[in-house]
This record gives sequence, structure tokens and C-alpha cells, in this order.
Amino acid sequence: MVDRKPDRMGELEDELAAAHRTIDVLIARLERTTPPSAQGELFDTAVRLGNVLEERTREVEAARAEFRALRANLDQIVRQRTRALAESEAQLRAKNVELERQSRIRTEFISIAAHELRTPLTSIVGYLDLFSEGRFGDLPDLAERPLASVRRGAHRLKRLVDDMLSISRIDGGRMTLNREPVDLGEMVQNVVSELLPLAAARKQKLEAKIDTVDHIDADRDKLHQIAVNLVSNAIRYTPESGEISISVDEAPLARYPGGWARLRVRDNGIGISEEDRQRVFDPFLHPMPVRHHTSSLPDSAGLGLYIARGLIELHGGLITVDSQPEVFTEFTVLLPFKHEPRANLDPGAR
Repeated sequence: MVDRKPDRMGELEDELAAAHRTIDVLIARLERTTPPSAQGELFDTAVRLGNVLEERTREVEAARAEFRALRANLDQIVRQRTRALAESEAQLRAKNVELERQSRIRTEFISIAAHELRTPLTSIVGYLDLFSEGRFGDLPDLAERPLASVRRGAHRLKRLVDDMLSISRIDGGRMTLNREPVDLGEMVQNVVSELLPLAAARKQKLEAKIDTVDHIDADRDKLHQIAVNLVSNAIRYTPESGEISISVDEAPLARYPGGWARLRVRDNGIGISEEDRQRVFDPFLHPMPVRHHTSSLPDSAGLGLYIARGLIELHGGLITVDSQPEVFTEFTVLLPFKHEPRANLDPGAR
């Protein structure tokens, strides 16, 4: 309604201007050679036009008054909305500042706690390994089983502390890469050999399909950590007698321009629902059913995928997940052959 007022006022003003021009013409004609017989008719016409002019003038003034009232009301609404928006922005900035402060506190706490725990745990794990290896003599038969249990718990705690340190470094921007040419296929094959006993204990079939690809510019230890986390995750959420496959090849250039090495880890485990795929990389969050949580397997704290994604992105790569509940889950990792910003990737392409 407000937008149409100026148009209506313009129409009224045009009508008034036309009426004024008509009256001026009539008066001019009266002042010239108009016969007396026609003057009455012209005067009557002038009077009628004058009345119309007066009526239109009142309409214009009323329209102007209404428009001024609407504009004042609109200005007031705009000022109110502007103040509300400014207040909301201020509140949002304050919340962001508080969230950043809490995030820094959390990261610092995790870093301090992990460092404080790591030193004594290193000694504990080291001595427990030496005891288990018989470096201090044979253990009593009754001590072997509880010592093995303590040793497993200590190793699990050490893995958790190492993961906490990785998270604090990734979140704090302190994680550094020692880049060198790395044979991704060879590194993945070593990881498979390393985790094969863990899969065998669950009667799982673990196989690798490695194609020859160019070396990538990467941190060897970080790549090893990425592969271990992904394969361990597959072992954890694949039932006994399940199958896990790990493949390495060069990503198709038609789908992934620029040159990328591709690592895929696929299992026929419990799968991930579509809504849970959005948070599967969040730390400490398990989208998997509780029945699959156990401290006997790697990454029971739910940090492996979060760390893997952080390390992959630090390399300039990308990780995606595809899954169907109770059918399969497949993680795909793309790593550049050269350290360049990733571009024109289609995460949905496989």
C-alpha cells in the first residue's frame, strides 16, 4: 500500500495541473473576443472546473498527509528493526566471543591434561611391556592374566592420550607436517599387515587392493595415522566374519580434476544412517548403536574419524562417507599428488 501512494499522488497532481491549464485557457478566451452569449456557458464551465480543482486539491492534501503518516510509521518500524538487529548482532558477537573463549579453554585443558598424563603413562606402558616380555624374570602364573589386562588398559589409555594431543594440536593450529615423497600403497599395505591380527581375532576378512600410483607429498606418520584410524574404525563396526576391503588407486580425472591419489576403506558392517553421516566426524560423538561400543577395540572414545579428517584437510585433501544401514560403509580419501589447494571436487562422485 505504501508503494502505491506516490503514484496516486502523482496522478492527482497531474489532474490539478491539467485543470489549471484548462481554466487559464478559458479565462484567456473570455478576455479576448468571446461573444456575450457564450460567456455564461464558459463561466459555468470555469466554475465547475474550479470546483473539481478544489476537490482534487483536497484529495492531494489528504493523500500527502496520509503518505507522510505512513512514511513516519515506516521510518519508526525501520528504526525499531534496525535497533533490534543491532542488539541481535551484539548478542551474537558476545556469544561468539564466549564460544571462542570456551573453545580455547577446552583445547588448552586437553593439551595440558594430555601432556601431564603422557609422561607417567609412557613409563607405565614401558615397564608393563618389559614385564610381559620377561625382561625381569618369569612371572608367577597367577600374575600373568591380571598383568595382561593391566597392560591392555595402559595401552588403551596411551592411545587416548595421544589422540587428545592430536586434537589439541589440530584445533589449536599447531599441527605441523614433515612432508616427503610417500608411497601411499606401500604405507597402506603396512597398515593392513599391522591390523590383520586384530581383524583375525574377530574372524574378519581383511584384504587390500593396491594399484601403482605416483608418490604423494605428505607426512608419512600422519598418513599412517589416517589409515590406521579408518581401518580400525571399520574393524570396530564390522561384525564377526565380516569383510573389510582397502583400496588405493588414482582418482578418475573426469570426476576429480587435478591429480589425486584415492584411498577407500569399505566394510559390510552396521552402516550409518543418512542423518548421522553429518556428525560422524564430530569428536566424542558415536552415531553407532551402544551395543557396538567396547573398550577392547581401537578408538573407543570416538576420536579417530575427527583426527583423520583434520589430518587429511591439513594435507589439502578431502574425506567423504557413503553408507547404507546394515549393508555397507565406505570412506573415501583424496590426497593431492602435489600440495595445491583443492578445487572442483564433487564429494558425491565415486
